[in-house]
Amino acid sequence: MGLGLLTRNMKSFDLKRVGFVFVVLMLGTSGVLFGQAKPGDGTVSQRLEVMRDKLERVRRSLNSAISVLKEENKDDKNKKDDEKKLETPLGRLVALDKDVSRVQSDVNNLRGKVDRGEKYERSDVDSLEQLVNEVQTRADTAQLETASARANPTSTLGQPREKKKKKKFLGIFGGGGSDEYEELLGSVQVGRDRELFVVATREVRKRNFDVGRLLFQTIITTYPDSPYLPMSKLAVGDSFYLEGSTSSLIQAVASYQDWLTFFPTHPLSCRVIMKIAESEMRQVGLPDRDATRAKRAETKLKVLLQQSQCRESFISGEASTDSIIF
Repeated sequence: MGLGLLTRNMKSFDLKRVGFVFVVLMLGTSGVLFGQAKPGDGTVSQRLEVMRDKLERVRRSLNSAISVLKEENKDDKNKKDDEKKLETPLGRLVALDKDVSRVQSDVNNLRGKVDRGEKYERSDVDSLEQLVNEVQTRADTAQLETASARANPTSTLGQPREKKKKKKFLGIFGGGGSDEYEELLGSVQVGRDRELFVVATREVRKRNFDVGRLLFQTIITTYPDSPYLPMSKLAVGDSFYLEGSTSSLIQAVASYQDWLTFFPTHPLSCRVIMKIAESEMRQVGLPDRDATRAKRAETKLKVLLQQSQCRESFISGEASTDSIIF
């Protein structure tokens, strides 16, 4: 059935696109005897790597906001104990950072067991995955709700930023040097979302994926009404796609799918569906392995072909297989 659909709709496609879709549909059809996808995505090691990456980004984002609040409070005697008060923005973020740190420790401990071949419960992986998603949601909410406390009424847009000595923020793997983005990430200003987007795009193009994603994520969690929000969410998925490791491709699929949930009628939705299919295809193993990835790609391509606007954009060449933003 998949090949019949391909024959009817793809006659005018160029050979590259026909070849890609043909391989996906053939691999997907050959995998009908394999089981459905298991809870979670990827091997245990890959899932733990995804969790580690998420928690590291959450902590970096929290640390930048905490740093800005501490700087603003240092000369106010009434706020000297805010760090210990959960009802204050600073206290809330500090407590949340500690919670994330504890989950991070649990992930690292389980990852150590897996690496050493020690016994562990599969349910522990599922529980940790759920816990990581919960603290990530809490962190995003806290960043949004404490944005007003980090607001700077005096805009520094277009002015050179002071470069501070690195501590453990973007220079998390070592001290020294300067961290020009700490203030950019932590404080909130009118027009700052555009600056964040420009700098983030530049960093991803320089293959500084972690830095770029952190900047894009700041737009998402701090500027919910920004006109750059759709492109920022899409850019996060694109950065994972360009990075290309297995754990990155798993997160690319999740990011693209999340974007489609929020923007299902966006003009770029067809290209995003194509990127999901490609991300799945890049994870397909040997022919005798589980064909789950190929079947997922097949499903997305069938969706693409069944939607008239997507079919037309694919035929015209607009649904390019290149990255969407970069």
